[in-house]
Amino acid sequence: MHAADGITVKFDVKNPVLTNVVLVYHMSVNEFALTDGKATVQLDGMDALYANVYYGEKFKVVYLQKGDEMNISFDAHDFDNTFAVKGGNEKAVDYLNKIQLTALPNEAYAQPWNEFKAAVDKKMASMKRLLKARKFAADDKFLKMEEGRITYFYANMMLMYPVSHTYLTQDTTMVLGKEYYDTIRQYVKEDEDLADIDEYRNFMIETAHIFDEAGKDIRQYYPKVLAEMSYIGENIQSDKVRESLIHFLAFTYVEGNGVENITDLQNLYYTYVTSPRLNAIFKQACAKWDKAAVGRPSPMFKGVDVNGKEMTLRDFRGKYVYIDMWATWCGPCQKELPFLKKLEEKYKGRNIAFVGLSIDQDKAKWADRVKSGALSGTQLYIGKGTKFQSDYRISGIPRFILLDPNGRIVNPDMTRPSSEDTEKILNSQPGL
Repeated sequence: MHAADGITVKFDVKNPVLTNVVLVYHMSVNEFALTDGKATVQLDGMDALYANVYYGEKFKVVYLQKGDEMNISFDAHDFDNTFAVKGGNEKAVDYLNKIQLTALPNEAYAQPWNEFKAAVDKKMASMKRLLKARKFAADDKFLKMEEGRITYFYANMMLMYPVSHTYLTQDTTMVLGKEYYDTIRQYVKEDEDLADIDEYRNFMIETAHIFDEAGKDIRQYYPKVLAEMSYIGENIQSDKVRESLIHFLAFTYVEGNGVENITDLQNLYYTYVTSPRLNAIFKQACAKWDKAAVGRPSPMFKGVDVNGKEMTLRDFRGKYVYIDMWATWCGPCQKELPFLKKLEEKYKGRNIAFVGLSIDQDKAKWADRVKSGALSGTQLYIGKGTKFQSDYRISGIPRFILLDPNGRIVNPDMTRPSSEDTEKILNSQPGL
């Protein structure tokens, strides 16, 4: 990857007291380890972005653009006064850390719409004059992006007007007419340069809700998100804008609410968002909630053997555990049993336990099968519908799971005993 195709950021921290520096951009928190106070970061696949540089609780804003090679330095003992940038758009970084967009006071929302709009327009124009006074080149990409950020910062205030006005005036009879909605519509534009700017994205998503005749009255959060994703998917023509908005909606929902029952959301997401970079960010957000993710401590099970002895996952600590979820009524499960018995014989005396977990409803049938001697390993009955089953999202059996000696997940959907790959995977585990 040549520098011109990506963004290079080099950090140089004097008197470092922390082991990493953090870049927050595009809804992702990215930690980078410092070695003797230094780190080099390569960002690929992005044209231009605003990012926050965090060192502990202190932060500064930077603007980065494809092809930039930026050097950021500061003294850890005096972050605010020593923060310095060389390379990239230094003027933009200086502007962002000295000029702040300011909202109108809350009482402004009590004004009639025409007066409020005039106040917002005036404030927007004044902030754009401050930007113009910095004399950025006419072809500077930052100039266009910052003009857009200013525009949508204040356009969002217009979106807030109906609710805020009603709250402040207690006037529930106000009806906003054509003039209000025409004003809002004039800012609904597909602009790929602004697609990853928070202010633009928030505005476009909220207007998708307002102008969606079929979904505008939906108030519950999850159905509202689905309606917005659908509307954006069907009505936004720009691939980049559509992907950015839908990614933001899905990512934000998962970050705050988890991954339970989000199949419809995932279907919409993967229909419209194909960017490998965005997909990776979304999958990472989902994985935070995934109790069965590789490397995480395995959810616990509790079962009883045929003699009534209770056992849990803790009883197998210190060994690899190859779990077979099965039932007596499951035909494919029965086909795997001879292979499982041979596998256990091959690994006899090695640091691995083979554990069968039955989800039979009829415990007596399970007990009869165990007593027949046809099964191998440790056989436990846990029954149907356990938390262990739901945590692994097991909807079909047989299902095999491999855990390490510390009870962490090596593979939540391990290969079957009949697979030629199973021995290869087991033999590749350290200490087995």
